Amino acid sequence: VVARSCGASCPRQASRPGPLVVARNGKAGDVGAILSSVATFGQRLAALGLGLTAVALRRDSRSRGDGRTIVRGRNYETNIKKKKGPAERKQAKVTAKHLRNITMAVRDGGPDPSANSMLNRFIKNALKDNVPRDTVDRRIKAITEQKESFNELEIQGFSLGGAALIVDTMTDNTNRTRSEVTQCFKEANGQVSKVGDHIFEKVGVLEFEESDEEKVLEASMEADAEVEDIVTREDGIVEATTLPENFHSAVSAFEDAGMEPSKSEQVLRVQVEATLNHEQSYELLKLLHLLEDLDDIGEIHHNAVLADDVELKFSNYGVPLAYKSAYKK
Repeated sequence: VVARSCGASCPRQASRPGPLVVARNGKAGDVGAILSSVATFGQRLAALGLGLTAVALRRDSRSRGDGRTIVRGRNYETNIKKKKGPAERKQAKVTAKHLRNITMAVRDGGPDPSANSMLNRFIKNALKDNVPRDTVDRRIKAITEQKESFNELEIQGFSLGGAALIVDTMTDNTNRTRSEVTQCFKEANGQVSKVGDHIFEKVGVLEFEESDEEKVLEASMEADAEVEDIVTREDGIVEATTLPENFHSAVSAFEDAGMEPSKSEQVLRVQVEATLNHEQSYELLKLLHLLEDLDDIGEIHHNAVLADDVELKFSNYGVPLAYKSAYKK
């Protein structure tokens, strides 16, 4: 809402004297003189006796130097100010993943990094990905003092078109998180349902920078690390994969041999893909956006192959548009 005030130079005001009103101080005066002395549009309405409207406008408005007053309502507060930007959403996802790993490590081996090699490794990985040290310390303290109880929760489902999703969460309220995730699936025309074990394969991945396959192979043999495969990726990083049950022992073996991986994690690799059309791809992007806005979400895995030239579009309030509105035929 844009309200433009009419100043003293307005011909309509200058042509005739305004009516007399009684100001708050009890003195009578010309309404134009009284209103011109009031700073904001909301206060001017108050001077005219429109109290409730004036209070609302005075609370939610912002004055500008050009004589306009921009009024922002509840939609702005709920849909704009609290929305995460792309950078915030990405960092929140990274932070959630590391805090989930740290929580599991503290539970399994205690809160002392010097005595818990897994925890020490996860802390290093978190700091490398710009997770604040204070955030890490607060999570460890909350777990050890039992101030907060965090539980892992994996939720599976399908998007419109049949793409499979596995959503990893770490939450202090499983009922709340399950309800929020289910609502996201509904809003994007998907459904929460069990995903078959054949769609994804869980593997441990160890990355080595500034090395080659031969050195990594020799180190794995000397350290007796159970490695399934060693390959060099296009970016030059050597990647060793392990079975999930051998992941932690393999990482520890490389570390003991003086060859610490630059990065180590367990991932889900797609075995069966689902090709989506344009509308189905849009709905998947919408679902991913809604899920990533939730605080408890960690990793989101899917097997979709998206259609070309699909872009998620938003309303003026930062809310994803329905497909028919985004791509009007």
